[in-house]
Amino acid sequence: MKKRLADLACRRRVLIEKIETQRIEVAGISQRWQKPLALVDAGVKAVRFIHNHPAWVAGGVAAFLALRRKGIAGLAQEGWRLLRLYPAIFSLATRFPGRAQNTSVDH
Repeated sequence: MKKRLADLACRRRVLIEKIETQRIEVAGISQRWQKPLALVDAGVKAVRFIHNHPAWVAGGVAAFLALRRKGIAGLAQEGWRLLRLYPAIFSLATRFPGRAQNTSVDH
């Protein structure tokens, strides 16, 4: 019985040493893969954001293109001009009403 217990203790010691070397190997592998996986994770988050918020992305791209084309001063000038035209648009709308649409159905 003592021989069997001694064999089991020896086997246990060998297995513990093997586990320790495997832990060290796994730690080295995980350190090598940490940066590439973080990059993939950021990419997945970006794709999910684009999928969940397409209007925000389209608006951001449009704003970027507008800024790139006219600059901040050009956009401010364009916005000021549109703001000054805002009351004129309503006065035109009251002067020239569109065709009234009949929503009632008479048969």
